[in-house]
Amino acid sequence: MDDLTQFLRARLDEDDAAARAASWDEWDSAHWHAHHRAQYDGCWAIIDAADDGVITTVDPRASADPGVAAHIARHDPARALSEVEAKRQMVKLHACAAGHECSTLDRHGEIDHCTWVMDSEACTTLRLLALPYADHPDYRDDWRP
Repeated sequence: MDDLTQFLRARLDEDDAAARAASWDEWDSAHWHAHHRAQYDGCWAIIDAADDGVITTVDPRASADPGVAAHIARHDPARALSEVEAKRQMVKLHACAAGHECSTLDRHGEIDHCTWVMDSEACTTLRLLALPYADHPDYRDDWRP
């Protein structure tokens, strides 16, 4: 397994652990939504599917409360776990030691369809999957697509 594949698997494991730590089960507490407490104090809260308060008050200083609350709820643990699983499957498909066929970007940024990629570190798909983690100390600049 090469460095890029190891890096991606480690980040996905971290994302998985964080999502699981943010919910007490895989059902009701993993699905969040924003709730406006208009009659109580006018603030926004994040509640789970069991109507338990996950974040009892969303109080951002630089943004509108509804937008921040909706963003937090949209990226709930259930969605994070689904994204982790989908990305794990993509890594599995593209991290083949024998090589694989994949569209890549050439040196001009143009799509080169159906290229045979022998080294998964040269695979544009894996490089793109790693890009959101570019601020991680283990990310290497030569992985940039």
